[in-house]
Amino acid sequence: MKIFTAQQMKVVDRETANQQCISSFQLMERAGGALLSALSRRFVLSKQRFVIFCGKGNNGGDGLVLAQYLRQQQARVTVYLLESDSYSKDNIEAQKRNPASLIQKFLLDGKLDIPADAVILDCLFGCGLKGVLDVTWNAVVQVINSSGCRVIAVDIPSGLLSDSPTPKDAAVVYADEVLTFHSPKLALLMPDNQAFFASFEVLDINLSKDATDATDSPYLFVTKEDVKTFYKKRKKFDHKGVFGHALIIGGSHGKMGAVQLAAKAALRSGCGLLSTYVPECGYPIIQIAVPEAMVITDVQTDLISSLPAVMNYQAVGIGVGMGTDEKTKGAFREFLLASQHTSLVLDADALNILAEEPDLLSKTPRYSILTPHPKELKRIIGEWDNDWHKIEKAKLLAVEYELCILIKGANSVVILPNGMVYFNSTGNVGMATGGSGDVLTGILTALVGQGYTAADALIMGVYLHGRAADIAVQKFGTYSLLPSDIIVSLPQAFLELEKEA
Repeated sequence: MKIFTAQQMKVVDRETANQQCISSFQLMERAGGALLSALSRRFVLSKQRFVIFCGKGNNGGDGLVLAQYLRQQQARVTVYLLESDSYSKDNIEAQKRNPASLIQKFLLDGKLDIPADAVILDCLFGCGLKGVLDVTWNAVVQVINSSGCRVIAVDIPSGLLSDSPTPKDAAVVYADEVLTFHSPKLALLMPDNQAFFASFEVLDINLSKDATDATDSPYLFVTKEDVKTFYKKRKKFDHKGVFGHALIIGGSHGKMGAVQLAAKAALRSGCGLLSTYVPECGYPIIQIAVPEAMVITDVQTDLISSLPAVMNYQAVGIGVGMGTDEKTKGAFREFLLASQHTSLVLDADALNILAEEPDLLSKTPRYSILTPHPKELKRIIGEWDNDWHKIEKAKLLAVEYELCILIKGANSVVILPNGMVYFNSTGNVGMATGGSGDVLTGILTALVGQGYTAADALIMGVYLHGRAADIAVQKFGTYSLLPSDIIVSLPQAFLELEKEA
């Protein structure tokens, strides 16, 4: 799913109206209908009171159309419309569809009455807001934010800039939820903005597919529909040799659990054969905990001091629980030089060594996958000013060294060597615990070993990792979710793709 800028959305809206032979107001009515359906899934409309704040533009028009539809469902509705002498054409048309007595025009002095039992619908500004709201808006925004009511923002919380960072001291409506049209707005995917809303839902308003396809964007939002396009179904006469021999390298004294998690996840993700390379102390642990995996050991008891040749493996995941002992660093350096034609998945201590020795980036095989969490990423690319800056810095790294980079977090960001940026749609805060990344390393290594390109493996693996966690969290909740619970739920995540691919 492509993510468009505000200007691109305006163009796609206009082209949709032209190609589907409808007016812009009819498209506004379509948006209002989508909003009504979303609200009807959340409330018994006839028993609910709504207060709709409408601006002078088309976002306000959406709110006015919604007011009409809500009244038809016997909902109790109050509309506050900004006093203006320059309403948009469709806004004026939407005003006519409501009785004049319903609409109360307001000034920016903040003197507004909001019933305590109301749901506030924020339709003041949409994604087309061009600049930060000035201080004259502070009073109105404060009234909404301090109301104690549930707040639902339409398209984007008013005051939040869609395509660039919003200053920390800007006036922004705080929403419990955002109902946005067609695709997420970039601002809704940035951790910097998490204070302004709790969740969002994308509403389909049937925009023109031709117009959408013709509009280029470097940003995409990954959904099941996207992953289904490259999911590989298995054939009757396939055998384990078809699905690749994967190798997981890692572990050190006290950190063998990381290898267990990665190995179990790799096996649950369909690799034909799995080997692990661990310090000697890990031999009995892995043999007992993961009987399906083969075990190769280092000559050292507690750490990795040398690494095996990798020409017999289709994919290698390295770094989980590995440590950064000087002997391990030396082995890793030699390993990179000897692995120029092997697909690598680099995580944890492999990334920490790269950060300490940045010259190794140029020796990392092209199209390798790097999976840093924010602290690991900061060690590699340095500080950033905001989320946009972070992504741009990571993109420069990915393009320069031809790497696939994952920025872990809510809506994890996949950056490819061609500069394309993919935001993931699955996952939850229960994954924020040690070991979740080890599970992902196993998934990615298995997928690469089965012949998926590094890009497809990373996009699909991150989606499945998050989806398995979403399945598991329904049983365990975000506080009690364990990485091993994600592994247990991987089969169901794969089955969902299998049934629809």
